[in-house]
Amino acid sequence: MIFRLLRAGTRLVGTLLKLPLLPLWWIARLAARPKADWLVVRVRPRLAEMVSPRQAWLRFVPALRPNVPTSLATLRRLARIAGADDRVKGVAFVVPPLLAGWAGAQALRDVFAQLRAAGKEVAVLLPDGGGNKEIFVAAAADRVFLAPQASLMTLGLAAESRYVRPLLERLGIRFEVFARAEYKTALETAVRESMSDAQREQLEALLTSFDSDLRSALAARPGLDAAGVEALFAAGLVRGEGAVELGLVDAVAYEDELPRLVRGGAGDAPLLEAGRYLAFHEARFFARFGRAPHLAVIELSGAIGSGKAAKTVIAALRTARKDPRVRGVLLHISSPGGSATVSDSIHREVIRLKEKKKVVAYFGDVAASGGYYVGVAADAIVAQPMTITGSIGVIMARPVADELLNGVGVRTEVVRKAPHADMFSLARGLDDAERAILEREVEGFYRGFVRLVAEGRGMTEEAVHALARGRVWSGRDAHERGLVDRLGGFEEALEELRQRASAPGMPAQLLEPKRLEVPPAEPAQPVARLEAALLESLDPDLAAMVGFVREGQRVLPLALGLPRIR
Repeated sequence: MIFRLLRAGTRLVGTLLKLPLLPLWWIARLAARPKADWLVVRVRPRLAEMVSPRQAWLRFVPALRPNVPTSLATLRRLARIAGADDRVKGVAFVVPPLLAGWAGAQALRDVFAQLRAAGKEVAVLLPDGGGNKEIFVAAAADRVFLAPQASLMTLGLAAESRYVRPLLERLGIRFEVFARAEYKTALETAVRESMSDAQREQLEALLTSFDSDLRSALAARPGLDAAGVEALFAAGLVRGEGAVELGLVDAVAYEDELPRLVRGGAGDAPLLEAGRYLAFHEARFFARFGRAPHLAVIELSGAIGSGKAAKTVIAALRTARKDPRVRGVLLHISSPGGSATVSDSIHREVIRLKEKKKVVAYFGDVAASGGYYVGVAADAIVAQPMTITGSIGVIMARPVADELLNGVGVRTEVVRKAPHADMFSLARGLDDAERAILEREVEGFYRGFVRLVAEGRGMTEEAVHALARGRVWSGRDAHERGLVDRLGGFEEALEELRQRASAPGMPAQLLEPKRLEVPPAEPAQPVARLEAALLESLDPDLAAMVGFVREGQRVLPLALGLPRIR
């Protein structure tokens, strides 16, 4: 409290000292007012809903600049300000090949829609060409330009899996897998030689949903219809003028030609950098005294393990619970799950947070298995139509390398004091009693997962089981089946939270716990780099599973077998 009062007093003194300079600041502001009619946004390959200040400063280091994500929240603020500015006629976006998921691509399209709804033109330049995601994004603009020598891969959607069981058998390695249920196909690439019927069924359903959204987006372009989209996919690869002839782009252009083209040939004055425009309109002379009441955004991304990232999420949830200035929490999840115990710990913190605050979960590119486990505790769930959702199920895998060890001349002798003391040894397989033990463990956690989802969604366990069984759904299909409350993007999720928290118009801030409140990371463990690199090249899912086994994790609500739709 004393330090808080000292900070407030310091800011008050600083404000009083600055007060005589206010007229000069206003004069300088009027002189520097941006006068350009068109803005330009150079999108970076990675997209993020909100970017923390600790990441943002890297944009001043040229070599690291491409690694800083483009903030979608910043783009939405730009769209709101530019949309209300009569001087601005339009915004041009330079879009590189994106390292983003389909939900992120949809969020960028939503920014274009926001600008167009405000009466502004949107132009997109694809200087390096692109593939499905880039043309999906660009189709939401009024005009699309492509560099003359750039190519667009209009290949349509596909998902592939590599089955490595024959290779593992040659190496003398096998996996004993226990999964609930038939759609939990995370490690079938290691135990089968071909795709199972269940995997093929859910892949077909996912691809059908994504394909429908992609085709609808492309067919919405002027001059393109369903037949034209089919012709695009038949072409497979188009370049320059060929893309113009097929109606996918409006003209070929280099970036230096963009000012003239967006203005219809009426002048080539440079386009105003959107960052400079936004900085001018968001500049404030007086510093804000403390943080006002706000909605907190907490991000959970990547696999859920026992390291610092998960502990930071738990610390953030606890901070939000005790901070009176936080009126509600948006839990932004983009995770395929991971550790059962860590997922359960985070779920518990969400339940505790709900005792005092409203919580809405927003699913990004993926919220599957443990990711869904965490989110189902929220008051409401919002997802994009193309979010990979669900996979309510668990998996346990046990590697066995007895043939490999015997083949290289390694003999294993065991002295044990209990029947199953060496059950997790690499040197032998399981007997029937041990298989029953692991089956019971997996079944128990799966039933608990189903019960937890039933409580969170207000459904019966039988109804949840019918939708669970490890199956993944698109966000659209999950919404139709009651696993998601609302379809939409980040702004729709915030609006849902504002309504539930009775906080209309309240701003949102990314919540990152103070450094001293975050438990320190564990010491790094030695890693067999050659083995890890080999596994990663053969099967990333298998490599991830081995990593969790090294941590001592047994039962995993983890969706490693998610398709890479591209």
